[in-house]
Amino acid sequence: MATVSNVRLDIDEVDRRRSRVTVRYRICYSSCEAMANTVFRERVTLRGDDPVWDDHLLTLRSSCVKATQGCVERSVSAVVATSSLDEDADTIVLGWVWGNKDEVYARVELDPFEPRRSQGDSGNIVAHFGPARN
Repeated sequence: MATVSNVRLDIDEVDRRRSRVTVRYRICYSSCEAMANTVFRERVTLRGDDPVWDDHLLTLRSSCVKATQGCVERSVSAVVATSSLDEDADTIVLGWVWGNKDEVYARVELDPFEPRRSQGDSGNIVAHFGPARN
């Protein structure tokens, strides 16, 4: 199975309302995956670290990648609203603000692509197509 390693997250302030988020990582494919031209669904998300469950904050990439021989270095970068990184709300009482630190991390997921059956249906046309149509 392909492995994801060296996941690194950088967040740099662009201005008071926007931040540049960059995720860098390495994907290594097995020789069998490369020979088979295996396709994976690649998903890069930002998550908020919390005690009970982690919050999904943003999806930075959701696409398909084809296995190649060896390892590849990948990265995704986007400018996002800084407010979307605020996963632990601050407390405001009578104008006083107590800031709660936000714990944000990147997750990179690879799932083997499995073709599935798909169909779509049109709406009904209601009419007489038999002998009663006259």
